Amino acid sequence: MPNYEYLCRQCSHRWEDIQTIANRDRPTTLPCPQCSAHAVERGWDSPPTMGVDSNVKPQGAFRERMDAMRDKLGKYNPRVRNNIDRALSHKGTKSGPQ
Repeated sequence: MPNYEYLCRQCSHRWEDIQTIANRDRPTTLPCPQCSAHAVERGWDSPPTMGVDSNVKPQGAFRERMDAMRDKLGKYNPRVRNNIDRALSHKGTKSGPQ
């Protein structure tokens, strides 16, 4: 499931939450967990991230697509680049939000 970023417009508190795509806007109807204001919006500065569970080291066409995505998105968001680098460097472990 994707991990989305949320922001309170009143106190600037940022947090992440795992939501299904269908429910990604549900936290915007709830109060901020820090100040209880009803001024929550979904973050737009980063795409949702997902964990990777693999038993083999990424290679071939998949590796090429991941490298291309890291190069394209990573220049705008270092967190995306770091997550992709971590996912590609692990073997047989879970990477990303748990």
